[in-house]
Amino acid sequence: MSSTDNPLSHDAKALASVESSMAEPLAAQPPSEKDRLPWGLWDVIIIAVVAVIAIGLFSMLALGVALHSQPGATPADVARNPRVVIPSQFAAYIVVVLFMVKLLRSRGWRFWTAIEWRWPQATWIGWLVLGFALALVVQGASALLPVPKSLPIDRYFRDTLGAYMMAVFGLTFAPLVEELFFRGFLYPALQRRWGAAVGVVITSALFAFIHESQLAHAWAPLLLLFFVGVVLTVMRARTGSVATGVLIHIGYNGMLFGMLYVARDHFRHFEKLG
Repeated sequence: MSSTDNPLSHDAKALASVESSMAEPLAAQPPSEKDRLPWGLWDVIIIAVVAVIAIGLFSMLALGVALHSQPGATPADVARNPRVVIPSQFAAYIVVVLFMVKLLRSRGWRFWTAIEWRWPQATWIGWLVLGFALALVVQGASALLPVPKSLPIDRYFRDTLGAYMMAVFGLTFAPLVEELFFRGFLYPALQRRWGAAVGVVITSALFAFIHESQLAHAWAPLLLLFFVGVVLTVMRARTGSVATGVLIHIGYNGMLFGMLYVARDHFRHFEKLG
């Protein structure tokens, strides 16, 4: 009898095949969601600390330079000047983004892949439109809530150049960096530990909290911004894409700046809104 007809030979081959498959390393298996995320909450806290330090250092540097070049200016006036605030904020955000990139590269990950950027090819305009609609909803709701007539953020819109600087920053780098931190890093870490619902609530609450000084610590505008954060975070969770959140955020800011642009006659007449 030949070896090919021997049932013992077939059994031996089958056993060898099973042993071979069992000997394959576990790394060959598809990674789970928990294993795939290359950062945790402590890493997010470190990023936040880096952001606070960078913003503080660049703000003090910009304040010192401005006071030196403007002898009659007061620290309070300079601190509300977009010509001082925007460059220092931009420099600090650059540091934060570089730290994020370095953190992920040190763990062998490509930055845009790890944060799930996933640019929506065909429907990206639709996400901008969703941002426009979100801004209109928030503006409509603000008429029904006790929102203060004057907010600290209004102080940054006192002249044409400052208003344009705020608009450009608010339509480009600010939404990008905020989405990278909150929806790119923070939400996935919270979702992995406590689930999607808790992740959405905490992410949205912290997103509103960082703007509270600009909103006079008033509960009504903070509640509206919390709602905006919920929409942004839910969309990030449903689409699995940080880029969609950035587009919605840009659309939202764009509608608000657009309405302000019209209300103040192309950023020329600021007395209209006080």
